[in-house]
Parts: sequence; C-alpha cells; structure tokens
Amino acid sequence: MMAIQPVGNSPSSGLEIKDGAQGTGRFVDDLSRMLRSVNQDQLDASRAIERLMVDGEGSIHEAMIEMTKAEGSFRLLMTMRNRLIDAVNRLLQTQV
Repeated sequence: MMAIQPVGNSPSSGLEIKDGAQGTGRFVDDLSRMLRSVNQDQLDASRAIERLMVDGEGSIHEAMIEMTKAEGSFRLLMTMRNRLIDAVNRLLQTQV
C-alpha cells in the first residue's frame, strides 16, 4: 500500500506550515496583505468622496472610480470569506 505524502511543506504547494498550533505561514501573510489592501481601497474611496464633497476638489468621475474599485475588492474579499467558511464547514462534517 502506498503512503500518502503531506502537501503542506512541498515546494510547489505555496503554503508554509510550521509544526505546532502557534505556526503561521504564507497563507496568513497573504490574507493579511489582502485585508490591508481592501481597507486601503475603502479609505481611498472615502477620501475621494470627502475631497469632492467638502473641499470641492477632484471630480465625480474620480470618486466613482475609487468607489467602484473599493466595492469590487470588498466583494472579492466577501466571496473568499464565504468559500473559506464553506470549506471549513465541509471539513468539520467529514467523518474520519
């Protein structure tokens, strides 16, 4: 019978797994970077609206572009979150 090899530490997996529950890997770093990016998009959209409404600078077109960009990144983040939750739920329902 052939043994199943773990894929976590293989060079092609993209995941860096350390022993123990305290370990963090590249997945966590990438997720954190994405969260910061989505947050920055939201802040940029808010600043563009504030500049337009309060200072009278910029254009409606620029503010709409920033808002659309922020909305798109947020929707992508929510889709990823929903799929991750679904995957965890499926794993929890798996019987060993």
